[in-house]
Amino acid sequence: MEATNNSKDELSVEIISNSHVNHLLKPHMTIVKTSGEVNIFSSKKLKDLFNSKIDEGARVLLLDLSATTHIDSSGLAVLISTQAKLMKQLKGALIVYAIPSPINKIFELTRLDKLITISIDLDEALDKAMTF
Repeated sequence: MEATNNSKDELSVEIISNSHVNHLLKPHMTIVKTSGEVNIFSSKKLKDLFNSKIDEGARVLLLDLSATTHIDSSGLAVLISTQAKLMKQLKGALIVYAIPSPINKIFELTRLDKLITISIDLDEALDKAMTF
Protein backbone atom coordinates (compact mmCIF):
# COMPACT_ATOMS: atom_id res chain seq x y z
CA MET A 1 0.00 0.00 0.00
CA GLU A 2 1.31 3.42 -0.95
CA ALA A 3 0.06 6.22 1.26
CA THR A 4 0.58 9.94 1.39
CA ASN A 5 -0.71 12.24 4.07
CA ASN A 6 -0.15 15.78 5.21
CA SER A 7 -2.01 17.06 8.27
CA LYS A 8 -2.30 20.50 6.67
CA ASP A 9 -4.49 19.29 3.81
CA GLU A 10 -6.27 16.52 5.76
CA LEU A 11 -6.37 14.08 2.85
CA SER A 12 -4.94 10.62 2.73
CA VAL A 13 -4.66 8.88 -0.62
CA GLU A 14 -3.64 5.25 -0.96
CA ILE A 15 -3.35 2.67 -3.68
CA ILE A 16 -5.22 -0.46 -2.64
CA SER A 17 -2.98 -3.41 -3.26
CA ASN A 18 -3.72 -6.64 -1.45
CA SER A 19 -4.20 -10.28 -2.29
CA HIS A 20 -7.99 -10.01 -2.02
CA VAL A 21 -8.25 -7.72 -5.05
CA ASN A 22 -4.96 -8.05 -6.94
CA HIS A 23 -6.01 -11.27 -8.65
CA LEU A 24 -9.19 -9.55 -9.87
CA LEU A 25 -7.46 -6.56 -11.44
CA LYS A 26 -6.22 -6.36 -14.99
CA PRO A 27 -2.84 -4.62 -15.43
CA HIS A 28 -4.52 -1.42 -16.66
CA MET A 29 -6.65 -1.03 -13.50
CA THR A 30 -5.80 0.80 -10.27
CA ILE A 31 -7.82 1.14 -7.07
CA VAL A 32 -7.41 4.42 -5.17
CA LYS A 33 -8.90 5.17 -1.75
CA THR A 34 -9.22 8.65 -0.30
CA SER A 35 -9.74 9.50 3.36
CA GLY A 36 -10.62 12.92 4.71
CA GLU A 37 -11.41 16.04 2.71
CA VAL A 38 -10.82 16.57 -0.99
CA ASN A 39 -10.68 20.36 -1.16
CA ILE A 40 -8.81 23.26 -2.71
CA PHE A 41 -5.80 22.55 -0.49
CA SER A 42 -5.65 18.80 -1.08
CA SER A 43 -7.08 18.12 -4.53
CA LYS A 44 -3.70 18.54 -6.25
CA LYS A 45 -2.45 15.47 -4.36
CA LEU A 46 -5.30 13.40 -5.84
CA LYS A 47 -4.81 14.85 -9.32
CA ASP A 48 -1.06 14.13 -9.21
CA LEU A 49 -1.68 10.53 -8.13
CA PHE A 50 -4.26 9.99 -10.89
CA ASN A 51 -1.89 11.44 -13.50
CA SER A 52 0.98 9.31 -12.22
CA LYS A 53 -1.08 6.13 -12.46
CA ILE A 54 -2.29 7.07 -15.96
CA ASP A 55 1.33 7.69 -17.00
CA GLU A 56 2.18 4.22 -15.65
CA GLY A 57 -0.46 2.66 -17.90
CA ALA A 58 -3.72 2.73 -15.95
CA ARG A 59 -6.77 3.39 -18.07
CA VAL A 60 -9.37 2.41 -15.49
CA LEU A 61 -9.22 4.07 -12.08
CA LEU A 62 -11.52 2.81 -9.35
CA LEU A 63 -11.99 5.40 -6.61
CA ASP A 64 -13.19 4.35 -3.14
CA LEU A 65 -14.77 7.33 -1.37
CA SER A 66 -16.01 5.40 1.69
CA ALA A 67 -13.69 7.28 4.06
CA THR A 68 -14.01 10.67 2.34
CA THR A 69 -15.77 13.24 4.49
CA HIS A 70 -16.08 16.17 2.08
CA ILE A 71 -15.42 17.13 -1.52
CA ASP A 72 -15.53 20.69 -2.85
CA SER A 73 -15.59 22.11 -6.37
CA SER A 74 -11.85 21.68 -6.84
CA GLY A 75 -12.19 18.00 -5.98
CA LEU A 76 -15.08 17.66 -8.42
CA ALA A 77 -12.93 19.35 -11.07
CA VAL A 78 -10.22 16.71 -10.53
CA LEU A 79 -12.77 13.94 -11.05
CA ILE A 80 -14.17 15.58 -14.19
CA SER A 81 -10.76 16.25 -15.76
CA THR A 82 -9.56 12.73 -14.93
CA GLN A 83 -12.68 11.17 -16.45
CA ALA A 84 -12.26 13.29 -19.58
CA LYS A 85 -8.59 12.34 -19.93
CA LEU A 86 -9.28 8.63 -19.44
CA MET A 87 -12.24 8.59 -21.79
CA LYS A 88 -10.85 10.69 -24.64
CA GLN A 89 -7.21 9.60 -24.67
CA LEU A 90 -7.39 6.02 -23.46
CA LYS A 91 -10.98 4.81 -23.94
CA GLY A 92 -10.97 4.19 -20.20
CA ALA A 93 -12.98 5.36 -17.22
CA LEU A 94 -13.05 6.66 -13.69
CA ILE A 95 -15.36 4.48 -11.59
CA VAL A 96 -16.33 5.87 -8.20
CA TYR A 97 -17.78 3.61 -5.52
CA ALA A 98 -18.78 3.47 -1.84
CA ILE A 99 -19.91 7.09 -1.90
CA PRO A 100 -21.11 8.52 1.43
CA SER A 101 -24.62 9.98 1.28
CA PRO A 102 -23.62 13.68 1.65
CA ILE A 103 -21.09 13.35 -1.18
CA ASN A 104 -23.59 11.44 -3.31
CA LYS A 105 -26.01 14.37 -2.92
CA ILE A 106 -23.31 16.70 -4.26
CA PHE A 107 -22.81 14.34 -7.22
CA GLU A 108 -26.56 14.39 -7.91
CA LEU A 109 -26.88 18.18 -7.57
CA THR A 110 -23.95 18.78 -9.92
CA ARG A 111 -25.08 15.93 -12.22
CA LEU A 112 -21.65 14.36 -11.86
CA ASP A 113 -23.46 11.06 -11.40
CA LYS A 114 -24.41 11.32 -15.10
CA LEU A 115 -20.81 11.88 -16.24
CA ILE A 116 -18.86 9.45 -14.08
CA THR A 117 -19.57 5.76 -13.61
CA ILE A 118 -20.93 5.21 -10.09
CA SER A 119 -21.01 1.88 -8.26
CA ILE A 120 -22.31 0.84 -4.87
CA ASP A 121 -19.32 -1.26 -3.86
CA LEU A 122 -16.01 -2.68 -5.07
CA ASP A 123 -17.59 -5.81 -6.56
CA GLU A 124 -19.93 -3.78 -8.74
CA ALA A 125 -17.10 -1.39 -9.66
CA LEU A 126 -14.91 -4.32 -10.73
CA ASP A 127 -17.74 -5.73 -12.86
CA LYS A 128 -18.07 -2.39 -14.64
CA ALA A 129 -14.29 -2.06 -14.96
CA MET A 130 -14.08 -5.35 -16.85
CA THR A 131 -15.88 -3.73 -19.79
CA PHE A 132 -12.90 -1.42 -20.45
